[in-house]
Amino acid sequence: MQKHIMYSLAATVLWGIWAVLAKISTTRIGHWPSILIYTLFSMTTVVILFFGLGQNLKQASIPGVLVAALAGILGGLALVFFQKAVSCGPVSTSTALTALYPVFAVVFGVFFLKENLSVLNTVGVFLAIAAGVLISL
Repeated sequence: MQKHIMYSLAATVLWGIWAVLAKISTTRIGHWPSILIYTLFSMTTVVILFFGLGQNLKQASIPGVLVAALAGILGGLALVFFQKAVSCGPVSTSTALTALYPVFAVVFGVFFLKENLSVLNTVGVFLAIAAGVLISL
């Protein structure tokens, strides 16, 4: 199995468990405390891994840092909206619907990064959109 597939599957399983735990935590301690606590622990995990693996920011360019910062802001906002979704609705629907974010990544990748889609990729995008419509009914 290719590395990117293994990493993707690991992330998928961990995000699935995370979504359920996020739902449980928000019902027990509330929306904002839950977000704050798991964000702090997430950041701590990343910082430990970053320095533990001997990484540094010496080669980071200002434009790269700004793009990463924007990604962090948007990811944080997405997290807040996801947490609100699971706090007021079923985790099954909220998670399935928000898991369609790759559709937007594909569209942005095609238009802004000039990536190519095969016919099968295009069919997959349309099926994903159909799945989102069906699951939200």
